[in-house]
Amino acid sequence: MRTLILSDLHLGNGGPYDIFAGAAELPALLDSLTGTPTHVVLNGDSFDFLLNDDPLAVDPKRTLEQARALVNSAQTAPSLKALGRVLAAGGRATMVVGNHDLELALPDVQAVVRAALAQPASVASRLEFRDGTAPLQLEVGGARVLVTHGEHTDVANRIDYDSLLSSERDSRFRYPPGSVLVKSLLNPLKHQHRMRYMDLLKPDFQGAVMVALGVKPDALKVLLTSGTLTLLRRLIQNKGIAPAFAFPPTDDTPAASAAESHLAQAIADVDLEDDEVNALLSALDPDQLNAFESPGALGRARLKLCKAGFALYARLHRTVAGKTGSDYFALEPGKDELAESERLGKKFGPQAVVMGHTHAARWHQGNGRVFANTGTWISLLRLPSPDASDEDWGEYLAELQTNPALDPSRQKLARLEHRFTCVEVAPNASGATLRLAQWKDQGLHTLGSAELKAGS
Repeated sequence: MRTLILSDLHLGNGGPYDIFAGAAELPALLDSLTGTPTHVVLNGDSFDFLLNDDPLAVDPKRTLEQARALVNSAQTAPSLKALGRVLAAGGRATMVVGNHDLELALPDVQAVVRAALAQPASVASRLEFRDGTAPLQLEVGGARVLVTHGEHTDVANRIDYDSLLSSERDSRFRYPPGSVLVKSLLNPLKHQHRMRYMDLLKPDFQGAVMVALGVKPDALKVLLTSGTLTLLRRLIQNKGIAPAFAFPPTDDTPAASAAESHLAQAIADVDLEDDEVNALLSALDPDQLNAFESPGALGRARLKLCKAGFALYARLHRTVAGKTGSDYFALEPGKDELAESERLGKKFGPQAVVMGHTHAARWHQGNGRVFANTGTWISLLRLPSPDASDEDWGEYLAELQTNPALDPSRQKLARLEHRFTCVEVAPNASGATLRLAQWKDQGLHTLGSAELKAGS
């Protein structure tokens, strides 16, 4: 059976926080698969349970309400029904839990998703759910392919499955720091300040915080009730990590504290001068509302924070901010990605490793193994070119300040781009063909391809 792997769809609930961009394209892709039985693997973050204002807790009643809102959304429902048609045509599906849809590990939520396929129970049962405690190992045409979402290497988004799946979940489970930051930072900024681009800086929320500080520091007053603003002020003022945040979080560290610890380290690494620190503190002071418009030191501080934030946006790809604009969209993976692929390869022995989570489509062949990242189905933000000057960056950031909602009619520099990508593994006479492909013009177009020999 042919296999198609997609990651990071982030199907939403129809609310103001939605970021899924393939409402027309995904049903079309799935319907194109019904001519040949296909195994569809949805490799994490298929849904986004964080795109709401509900408290961050796995409450059974509220979680079911969130699940129903997701599957019944006008943009989500057609894709689920199209997946149902793939199953009805003799296919099957596997939905892997990710850090944005860890609620899929709950049987009641799984039942809601199966019902949304609009198929008889005998057909809907061909959709199975898997948590991320171990990678999915596939055999296609005798070739071995390992599939994992990838959040297991990301300390800010790693899921505590032991607690989530425990009978004592209510008292033991804590959401990962990245989820805490989405709820406490990104959602309020998007809702109250229309900063739509915050979600386009995934998966690094620390980077998003610094970009927010750079573009519009007074907007962070929205976080006064959470205490995060106090933390930011203290970190900026001390130009370093306060003693409480001097050590990396442990397994016993509460999620909120761990989130603040990662944020603390990111801000501490920005080299701010004394006058820049003072300017930022003034901008964050509720009694000095006009400080944000002052030139000089505040402008320099904003530029440094934004560059640092955008560098973190692409931290898994390149660490130099000046290269972020082009390298995030390059297919060649960074050394950390390749190192993880090599680790998984040595441990499990597959001929190919397929991951998601970073939202960056990747392709690499080497050392007898193929590495691919399926990319995402949300829009991504194009950054300045590698050789952009500080003046160019300043103009880019000024546009974000005046057009935070990314109104298309006002986009000149800060433009959106999307590439609806996936990985296909098709059996052949000698094994399988694995390719990274992009869905466009009603067809899959190959970005990278490799032959996997059966039994190698």
